[in-house]
Amino acid sequence: MESHPVGVNKVEFISEGEVAELLQSHGIAKVSEDEDHVYCRMGDEAASHHVHLCVPGTDAEAREGAQVYDIEADRMESVLNHILHKLHHNQFILIPVGKWRSVFDAVAFSLAGNEEWQAVDAAATVELNTRDPLLADAGDLHLLCDLVGAIIRDAETPDHGLMMITAGVPVVIEIVSAGGVRMSFGNGAVAEEVAEAFSS
Repeated sequence: MESHPVGVNKVEFISEGEVAELLQSHGIAKVSEDEDHVYCRMGDEAASHHVHLCVPGTDAEAREGAQVYDIEADRMESVLNHILHKLHHNQFILIPVGKWRSVFDAVAFSLAGNEEWQAVDAAATVELNTRDPLLADAGDLHLLCDLVGAIIRDAETPDHGLMMITAGVPVVIEIVSAGGVRMSFGNGAVAEEVAEAFSS
């Protein structure tokens, strides 16, 4: 995967084959409960920490063995933004739980005035019925924060879920439609650094 100068908007769709080796090296496998929902999960042998953030009263299920933190609904977006900023030196790979069409439909209203997202939307016609990974650089962090915020506010069904995988360090963040965020870390130091965003 090429690197691009920070500050240059370079969100682009790439093929699943381009990330297969990276996922394998991070200990991440695709897990499918049915053909409509595919999850990228870091195996227990690769993960040093599993963390689950959940809005009290919602039914997002935590991974077995995860540390669970209650985050009030009105704080979840800012907590996630803080987490993404802690990981800002990485490229992010975004993969939908369902097909991209579901995610684009879910955030269409919230991001209607976001020019950068509209440019991604306009370029996505071929990929809407796929799960092709979307690659974003550190310079696209503000756009990722806007997208994550829209999903937190607007996602209603499992196929609106989104997984974010960092290329530089083994981290998986899964935004769950039912008011939760599942995170797995393959590096204890990174897990500790990110924990400041939600454990204080």
